[in-house]
Amino acid sequence: MLQAGTKLCLEASGEISVVGLASRGAEVLGLVAQHQPDVLVLDLHLPDLAGMEVVRRVRAAYPAVAVLVLTGHDEAGYVRPLLQRGIRGFLRKSVSCQEVVAAVCAVAAGRTVLVSEAARAAAENSMDLLTAREYEVLRLMATGLRNGEVAEELGVSVKAVEFHVTHVLAKLSARSRAEAIIKAQQHGLVSLPDTTRGVG
Repeated sequence: MLQAGTKLCLEASGEISVVGLASRGAEVLGLVAQHQPDVLVLDLHLPDLAGMEVVRRVRAAYPAVAVLVLTGHDEAGYVRPLLQRGIRGFLRKSVSCQEVVAAVCAVAAGRTVLVSEAARAAAENSMDLLTAREYEVLRLMATGLRNGEVAEELGVSVKAVEFHVTHVLAKLSARSRAEAIIKAQQHGLVSLPDTTRGVG
């Protein structure tokens, strides 16, 4: 009933096309591989795979797919691991149809949506969610290096760097590399290049 209602709600908006429905984790992964949608709206309670595992696999294989979690859970301890895995939104099942539509549109546009007090509390320390590798990528981004140059510096593939950049943007609730760097600089995580050197 929730799935059918959500589909009806999204399609009635006139802004969103629902390309597939799934009730099992394996089906979710298959549909994501087939359609690579802009947004995956995911209920964490699936009969065959843990929702966390589905999130992990989707984010690893298809980092461009924004994951919007729709769940009954509202504990900060539950939200934090989801944020660490790079989800772009967290909604309670009790939200209105309009809120769901707005959230899907927002995450599709690259924004992060946390319609939950616990989710917002967990995100307040989002800087602490960055992994060591993500910090390295962020630091090199701040020096002005492009993805290919970051990959060469770290000895990894460009795809791996793109994956980490996507996670950095999601965790810092940034819509662009520039915004992520500014936020990181404001929190003392990185120092911006000194553009005055060599100026007489």
